[in-house]
Amino acid sequence: MIFLAACTRDEKRSSSDTADTLITDSLQQEGKLDSLPWNTTYNETTQRLQLDHTAGSMAGVGHEEIIRVLNQKYPGIKMKYLRMQGDTIVTRIDDAMQLTQSIGTSGAESYLAEATFSLTEIPAVKAVKIEFEEGDHAMPGTFTRASFKDFN
Repeated sequence: MIFLAACTRDEKRSSSDTADTLITDSLQQEGKLDSLPWNTTYNETTQRLQLDHTAGSMAGVGHEEIIRVLNQKYPGIKMKYLRMQGDTIVTRIDDAMQLTQSIGTSGAESYLAEATFSLTEIPAVKAVKIEFEEGDHAMPGTFTRASFKDFN
C-alpha cells in the first residue's frame, strides 16, 4: 500500500493584510506601478472630467516608472524624459499627432492632466514641461496641478 501525502498551507489573511493589499493595489512591488496614480473619469452628475487618485504609497516610484505606465496607457503618445530643471521635469513627445489631432480636446486635456498630476506625485516635482508640436487640440507648455483646476 502506498500513501501519498502533500503538504498544504492554510493561507488565511487578516483583515489588515487585505486592506494593505487593496491600498497598494496599483503597486506590483516597490517602485513598480500597474496603473497611473491619477486617472481621469467623466462625472455624469457634473458632466465634467475629474481626476481620481488611484494609487497607494508611491515609495520608490520615480519619473521613469510613471512615464513607462503613461506610455503603456497611451501607446500612440510616447513621452520621454529629457531632464530636471529646478522643480520642473522636462519631457518631450516627438510624434504628437495622436495627442494634438486624434483624441480630441477632452482626450488631450485628460492626457496632460494625468501626466501632470502623476509626475507631480514625486516630491521634488512641482511642474511638468511637455514639449511637442502644437496641434488643434493641445499645445505644449509647463503645467502644474493648478493648470487643471476645472477637473475637480
